[in-house]
Amino acid sequence: MDKYTEGLREAAFEYGIKRLAHELDMSEDRLYKKLNPDGPVSLTLADFFRINRILKDTRCIDRALEDLGMVATPISQDADAFEGEIRELLLDQHEQAARFVAAVREAKRDGVISSDELEEIKRQRHELAVFGNTVMSRIESMHKNGKAALAAVK
Repeated sequence: MDKYTEGLREAAFEYGIKRLAHELDMSEDRLYKKLNPDGPVSLTLADFFRINRILKDTRCIDRALEDLGMVATPISQDADAFEGEIRELLLDQHEQAARFVAAVREAKRDGVISSDELEEIKRQRHELAVFGNTVMSRIESMHKNGKAALAAVK
């Protein structure tokens, strides 16, 4: 298994192998074998997506998205909650931006950015991108819902 399936494995064990195996209609033993990186049974792409559909844990895809320079953004279906949610998300994004800037300042303090400091900066930038994409997604959803409501009135 590589870094892409490592997140799936972590999430599966946290969720509970017995529970997950039951929901997949698979024996616990078989699921353990599929999740074992050195095991005799391979985890197929279909297995990966079936498990991810149940877990709904972004660790299952975050590493692949990171390689692509992308982030996952959850979508909310409740249009009435968008306005308050956007306000909260903007505040959260502001706080994350401050954490990102603080990480950069701390790393630059001695004039040399170490590998650990660079990884922390990348992690903070990733989180900032997640917040930004989430806010934009909610704004776009409000826009679509607003246009649909106006069209229904006409």
